[in-house]
Amino acid sequence: PENGGTGLLFVNYSHSDFALPYWNGAEGKEYERLEQRYGSGSIAHHMPMSVGDVTVHNGWTLHSADGAEFVEEEEDRYAFSVTFVDGNAEVRADALLENNQQTKGDMEDVWSYRPWVTQVEP
Repeated sequence: PENGGTGLLFVNYSHSDFALPYWNGAEGKEYERLEQRYGSGSIAHHMPMSVGDVTVHNGWTLHSADGAEFVEEEEDRYAFSVTFVDGNAEVRADALLENNQQTKGDMEDVWSYRPWVTQVEP
């Protein structure tokens, strides 16, 4: 972006706060006070980026697009994600519920694990 930003914002130190979405539920009200939780200036750009660039970061790192002045109004913007999960990771029991009745965390990733999560024992 022309303002010197990167197109992607990261929340410093959020990668070590993996319980944020789990304990605060799907409504996400905790996300409204990130600077109070992580400190002033914690929401930041870290490197120059252009459309099509890639970042590699801890999966727990909170991040989001910043603006998108280059995207025309009502035009979809796509992202691609690859995640590696430890083979010994446990599955929360509510992730196995049908019809998206998960009670904790956000529902953003449900579609990506729904086809196989029932094959993993909690």
